[in-house]
Amino acid sequence: MAALSSASTRISGDVALKRILLIFLAVFCSRHPISAQENYPLALETRKEGNGHRIVARNNGPAAVSLKVSLANSRHAATDRPFPLFVVLPPESGSVSLARIRPAVSGEGYSFRTESSWLLGDYHARQSAGAIYRLPYPNGLAFHIGQAPGGPLSTHGTPDSEYAVDIGMPERTPVLAARDGIVVYTEARQSYGGRHPDLISRANAVRIQHSDGTIALYAHLAHGGVSVYPGQRVKAGMQIGLSGSTGYSSGPHLHFAVQTVLRAGDRLTAISLPFNFYVGDPPAVFAPRFGMFAAAQYSSPGRVPITVPGSYGSRLRRQEAAGRQQQKLP
Repeated sequence: MAALSSASTRISGDVALKRILLIFLAVFCSRHPISAQENYPLALETRKEGNGHRIVARNNGPAAVSLKVSLANSRHAATDRPFPLFVVLPPESGSVSLARIRPAVSGEGYSFRTESSWLLGDYHARQSAGAIYRLPYPNGLAFHIGQAPGGPLSTHGTPDSEYAVDIGMPERTPVLAARDGIVVYTEARQSYGGRHPDLISRANAVRIQHSDGTIALYAHLAHGGVSVYPGQRVKAGMQIGLSGSTGYSSGPHLHFAVQTVLRAGDRLTAISLPFNFYVGDPPAVFAPRFGMFAAAQYSSPGRVPITVPGSYGSRLRRQEAAGRQQQKLP
């Protein structure tokens, strides 16, 4: 979760101190595969208004944002609504008034401090019933599914990756959008990959927000391997980048997850959701499983992929060994 700066406001008589909170570190936290730190045009500020202050947020980016605002160390301050405050800022929403703070006793001084955090996505969003996703690589290609729900796991132990899948594929294989949506985040500057803790936050990635508010994550992309930009609308099957092994990774593969934001008590948490792929026309719909050998074909009737866990395990070990040789840390 991204944390905004905190600020204290103190008023004594007619003297007011105005503190502006700028947040330009878009942190979408997870140990695997990505903890993104990137500029995002979101800001929260306190504005002097009459005998009090107003808290105002601005989201000038392409994604809905879930925001939590708390008050700490407040003295003699009254608010027009309960805190902590949870709001969803629509994309490109401009200035949104969140709350007003005033002296609890007219004419007396008061003070307060704001603490804020946020996540990309709408905490009201839930995956549409019947939502399905095409395989995220070109027609005619076939790859094995590695880590997946119900199979052996070495990562994917956090809520935001619980239902994610890893698809083994050679470096710089085209990666396609699995579902229509709007690109809300890209990172393509990272160069290295490996099983080193310093690389946890350094995976190249694309995030695409769907019409139901969920967000698909495509991670571990190649250096410079992103071909879309934030705010761009994409269709399922459109190329969005190239596969790689950047960040916390033991070999070339694509990490794919469908995520949303969950409000649980006084916390906002990113979680992954179960999802179904489809192949063929008419489509055969299936839940991804460890060892599936999935061919991308969309011109003939679909068939659920077969599972070959033994051959995949051997291939994965070879792939990881090759990845360790190719991805040297500086």
